[in-house]
Amino acid sequence: MRIGSCAVAVCAAVCLQAGSAGAQTRVLTLAEVLTRAREQAPQIVSARLALEEIRGRLLGASLRFQTNPEIDVGLGNRQGTGSRFTDFGIGLGQTFEPGSRRSARVAGANAAVAQGSANVDEVTRVVLRSAAAAYYRAVHANQRIRLLDATRELAVGVYSVADRRYRAGDVAVLDVNIARASLGRLRAAQEAAESQKALALGDLKQLLRLDEDISVEGDLAHPPEADLTAVLQTALQRPELRALEAAVQEAEAEARLGGAYSKPDFGFGVRYSREEGDQIVLGGMTVTLPVFSKGQELSAVGAARAARLRAELDAARTRVRVEVRSVFDAYARRLAAVRVLEAEAIPGLDENETLTARSFEVGQLGLPELLLIRREILDTRSQYLDALLEAALARIDLDASAAVLR
Repeated sequence: MRIGSCAVAVCAAVCLQAGSAGAQTRVLTLAEVLTRAREQAPQIVSARLALEEIRGRLLGASLRFQTNPEIDVGLGNRQGTGSRFTDFGIGLGQTFEPGSRRSARVAGANAAVAQGSANVDEVTRVVLRSAAAAYYRAVHANQRIRLLDATRELAVGVYSVADRRYRAGDVAVLDVNIARASLGRLRAAQEAAESQKALALGDLKQLLRLDEDISVEGDLAHPPEADLTAVLQTALQRPELRALEAAVQEAEAEARLGGAYSKPDFGFGVRYSREEGDQIVLGGMTVTLPVFSKGQELSAVGAARAARLRAELDAARTRVRVEVRSVFDAYARRLAAVRVLEAEAIPGLDENETLTARSFEVGQLGLPELLLIRREILDTRSQYLDALLEAALARIDLDASAAVLR
C-alpha cells in the first residue's frame, strides 16, 4: 500500500509539473514578433500560396508547343465493278506557332509572377506594421500598469495617513473620503490598462497565429532619428509600386501577344494510306492565314490597359512621396514632443513626489493639495508614456511607408 501511494503521489507530481510547464506564458520580443509574423501570419502564408498558383501560369506559357500532335485515322470499303477493297489511312500532324507569340506569353507570365511576389511583400508590410503596433501597445500597457501600481502604493499610504490623522482628530472625515475615492480611481485605471493590454495581446496572437498565453518584453525606448532623403529613396521600392510596374509589363506583353497573332501558324504532317492495294505516303503542310482574326482585341485591350496602368503608376509614385513626407513630419513632431517632456516635465518628478509625501505626513500640506500634486505627477508620467508610444507608432508608420519594414 505504501509503495502504491508513493507511486500515485509521484505520478500526480509529474502531471502537475507537466501541466504547469505547458501553461507557461510565451514571452516575445519585437524581433521575435516580426520573425513569427513573417513565417506564420495567415495573410502572409495565403499570399505565398497564391504566388505558387501564379507560377503555374508560367509553366504553361513556357511550353514550346501550345497544341498537341493530331492523329487521324480512316478505314472503309471501296466497292467497284467486280472488285472490293478495304482502304486504310493514318496521318500525323503538328502545328507550330511563331516564336514571338511564345515570348510574349512568357513575358506576361513573368510579369504576373512579379505582381504576385510584390503582393506577398505588400501583405508582409501591412502585417508587420500591425504586429509591431500591437507589440508596442502591449508594451505601453505593461509600463502603464507598472506606473499605476507604483502610484496605487503611494495612494494606499496616503489613505493610511489620512485615516490615522482622522482618528487622531487632525483632519475631517472628508479628507478620508477623498483619499478613498482617489484610490478607487487608480484601481479603475489599472483595470482599464489591463483591458488595453488584453486587447493588444489578442491582436498580436491573431496576427501571429498563436493559441497560447503570451506576454511581451521590452520598453518604449527613445526612437532614433530618420533621414528624409534616405526614406524617400527606399520608398521607391514600395511593393505596390513594383506591382504596378509589373502590371504595365504584363499589359505590354498582352499587346505584343495580340500582335503576334497577325503572323500565320504552320503545321506539318505525314500521312500513310492504302488504296486498292497500293501503298501511299504523303507529306503535308498547313498555313493559317490571319485574315479576319489576328489578335485585334488583345492588342487594343493590352495597349489601353498599359496606358491606364502607367497613369496609375505615376499617380501612385506622387502619392507615396507625399505620404512619406507627411509621415516623416509627423514622426519628427512626435520626437519633439518626447524631447520637450524629457527636458522640461520629467526631471524633478521623483523629488516632488517624495517632498509632498513628507509634507503631508507632518501636516505641512493638506490632502487636497497633495492629491492635486499627485494627479499632476501621474498625468505627466502618463503623458510621457503616451508620447513614447505615439513616437514608436509613428516610426513604425514611417518604416512601413518607406518600405523599410518588410
